[in-house]
Amino acid sequence: MELADCGSPERLLSVILDHHPAWRPPVDIEAFGLTVGILEYRDLEVEGFVGALMTDIDKTKGVILSAAGLSVPRRRFTVGHELGHYLIGAHRGDKRCTSRDMLENRRETWHQKEEAQANRFAAGLLMPKPWFVAQMDELGSPDIRHLRAIASTYLVSIEAAANRYIELSCESCAFVFLRNGKVRYSRPSRSFPSLSIRPGDPAPSDCLVGANFEMAWSETDATDWLRTERQGRLPSVRMQRLDQADGFQTVLLLVDEVEEDQIDEEVSLEERYKPRFRY
Repeated sequence: MELADCGSPERLLSVILDHHPAWRPPVDIEAFGLTVGILEYRDLEVEGFVGALMTDIDKTKGVILSAAGLSVPRRRFTVGHELGHYLIGAHRGDKRCTSRDMLENRRETWHQKEEAQANRFAAGLLMPKPWFVAQMDELGSPDIRHLRAIASTYLVSIEAAANRYIELSCESCAFVFLRNGKVRYSRPSRSFPSLSIRPGDPAPSDCLVGANFEMAWSETDATDWLRTERQGRLPSVRMQRLDQADGFQTVLLLVDEVEEDQIDEEVSLEERYKPRFRY
C-alpha cells in the first residue's frame, strides 16, 4: 500500500479497505498496525494523557502507547487515533493526546485540525462507512437502543458509536452527552437546528428522571434545547435517554418530521383558504 501519498483520512481509509476486502467487524486494529510499521503497543504511564505515539524521524516505524486500565473499546479507539497520526503524512511523529483530543472535531487551529483528522481516521477504521451505513439502514429509524447493537458489532464505546452515527446519518437528530446532570458536549447532524445548550450547562429536568432505564420516545420542550430564532417557530422534538455507569447519560433528540409535515400542511391550507379582500 502506498499510504504516504494519501493526504486525507478518508483517502487513507479508502486505500486500506480496498486492500483488505476480507475484513469483517470488529477490525483487529492492533494487528493492522503491526503491518504498517508499528513495532509494539505499550502502557502509557504519564498522567493526563490517554494515548501517545513515538516514531523515528521518517515515521517509518513507531510505538503506540495507551493509558493503563482503559476499557477495550476505549483502548481500540485510542490505538486508532494514534494510528491516524502515524499514517497521515502531514502529522509529526511524536504525539501525546488527552481525553479532550479524542473528542476534537474543530478545525480552528492546527492542533485541533490534526486531532480531528486522527479521530476521523479512528472512527472510519473501526467503523468503516460502507458497513456502518448498511447497518444503519438495516436497523431503521433512529432509536437510542441501536447504539448497543452498533457498539457490540464494532467493539467500540457507546459514545464512539453515537458520534459515528451522527456523522453518517441523514436524519435530523442530535446526541447530547451528560454526566451528573450537566452537559459534557453535543453532536448534531447537519440538518439539526442550532442547539442552545453548551458544555457545563445543567441538563433539562425532563431528561434526568429515573435511573438505569432506557426511555421510550417522549416529547420534550424544544426551548430547553434549541436556539430561539427571531422569526419562525421551533420544530417539534422527541427525546430518548440511555443511562450508563458513573453518572453518564446519552440523550437522543429527533425532529418529529411527521408532525412537522402535518403542521406545514395545515399552514399551507390556512394560507390557501384565507379570505383576501380587494379595496
